[in-house]
Parts: sequence; structure tokens; C-alpha cells
Amino acid sequence: MSAFLGLALLASCSSDDDGGAVDEEEAITQLILTFVNQTNATDTVVLRWIDTNLDEVVDDTEKTVTGEFDANEVYDATLELFNMDEDFLEEDITSSQAGIDAHFFVYGTNLNFTMARAANDFVRSDNNRLGANTTWTAGAASDGTISVALYHESPSVDDSTGFGSATGIDTDIDITFDTEID
Repeated sequence: MSAFLGLALLASCSSDDDGGAVDEEEAITQLILTFVNQTNATDTVVLRWIDTNLDEVVDDTEKTVTGEFDANEVYDATLELFNMDEDFLEEDITSSQAGIDAHFFVYGTNLNFTMARAANDFVRSDNNRLGANTTWTAGAASDGTISVALYHESPSVDDSTGFGSATGIDTDIDITFDTEID
């Protein structure tokens, strides 16, 4: 497996000025992105970051990739976020429509993947899907990266490409993992 590299920043999630449902200064201390092969549930890949020193900075030593993607397979992916032991995604984002509307996940990769937001994903009021549940189709073998960023109060989001795009610079987390398709 490739070495785990990538520059990333981590910020806190803070409520907007209108007193929205998003908790103020909630730091994300753990991200887990789990991929499960649709035809073989024992074939999993887990991208994990744990802020072990609680400095709100993504250090390469805090990132792990477990498992390998197989070429020409389809994976269902589920994203989890935590603030210490609290389920940040469930309690601070998806527990209310206001929380869902205030956030948007954007993914990126230079691997041979296509990606779609899953039918069971959370839907924002603007009809864009949040991006917590996705489906990835692996193509030919390749080495590269997968990145995930959580945008907060973005002025404009678009899920039409699957990977998503957002304007603005306020991200609650932005992290890149090195991985490969075999």
C-alpha cells in the first residue's frame, strides 16, 4: 500500500450568525470512510484519520488505509465523523434539516474511479445530496489519492458530478489519503 501522504487542514464547525442548529466550535477528531464491495462484503477498504494529539491538524502519522480496492468492482461507501466519542455526523449534521443544509461533502480522486451519491444519502433543501453515503466504481489499476472535504455554509454547492463541488473556503475538514486500485 502506498505511503500515506497529503496536506490537509482541519477547522472547527461553528454556527452561523443566524443561530442555526450547528454547534459552535465542535472540532472533528476522527473521520472514517468505509468502502464495502457490493458483490463481496468481506472486501472492505477503510480510510481513517484520528487526531491523536487533538491539535486539530491532520498529521500523516494519524492517517491509515486498511485494505485494497480491486479493479472493476463497485463499492458502497459510508462516511463517519466524530468529536471524541460523539457521533458528530449524526448529532451535529444529520439530526436536523438545518444541519444538513449547512454542510456538503466534496470528494476528489486521481484514481480510476467514478462516484455517485447514493439513493439513501441525506438530501439538502436545495435537492443536492449531502455526500455521506456514496457509491464508487473502480476502473483499471492505478495509484493516487482520495480526498474528502466538508464544506460549511457554502454559498453554492453542486452534486451533479457525484464528487461534488462547492464555493467558499470554510471547510470543517479537508483530508487526503494515498491509496491504490489493484
